[in-house]
Amino acid sequence: MFHCIVGSIGVAFHHMTNNPDQKNVILLLTRPQDGNEQFCLKIKHLLQKCEILDNPIQKIEFLPALSEVKKNSVLIFTSINGLRSAEKYNLINKKCFVVGENTKRVATSLGYEVLGFASNQENLLKLIKSNKPSENMVHIRGKHTVGNLCDSLKRSAVSCMDIVGYNQKPLKIKKKILQKIQSGRPVILPIFSSRSAKLIESNVDLTGFNVVVISEAVAKTLTGTELGELVISKKPDLNSMQEATLAILRRLIKFDISTS
Repeated sequence: MFHCIVGSIGVAFHHMTNNPDQKNVILLLTRPQDGNEQFCLKIKHLLQKCEILDNPIQKIEFLPALSEVKKNSVLIFTSINGLRSAEKYNLINKKCFVVGENTKRVATSLGYEVLGFASNQENLLKLIKSNKPSENMVHIRGKHTVGNLCDSLKRSAVSCMDIVGYNQKPLKIKKKILQKIQSGRPVILPIFSSRSAKLIESNVDLTGFNVVVISEAVAKTLTGTELGELVISKKPDLNSMQEATLAILRRLIKFDISTS
């Protein structure tokens, strides 16, 4: 059981030292690797108002490079983990298209020239097609993805190669956390992908949970569950997910205060 604290070099998870029973609302974070810490950056001013539980539902496992990438290839990153995979391959290619502001920021910090970025994969496809690139495109992605970006580009006469750079190994919800979230307390759950939604549902009954999803596609995977609230993020990005989560948290905190 953890909560987020902010230090001079970012956010880290530490064991709680205060009494968690004083915090009625639970925020369950299930992103892999450092995704939960990153998510906490926007909620640091409300950390004393809820109990935050850190339980990644997937573990990222980077895979060895299986293909030679041509020197003049342009890379496509639809996630930060794809970008991290490229760094492990020691590629010299430094031109790329990316999905998401955060992926763009990290790519720039690593010396990549970002030729274009979009908020989601669909818009990135439109952007790449409109640019009509003559170079070979290489999409470095995870094993489990929605849709096939390379196939879509090939249908538009754009040369593209797929590289599976990492696997998303499923994890379980820990027993201690299960006890917490099934205790009848209000739970807020941000979900960033359809795969995460399915993995979480296979671990826990989400009835009554207040869920924030990154897209309508993710929302459709939860249609058979009687949720307390289902909010679709205004944009499919981290900032909008944080804002939607905070909006629910503020409402629940206000409700708790008014009924206490």
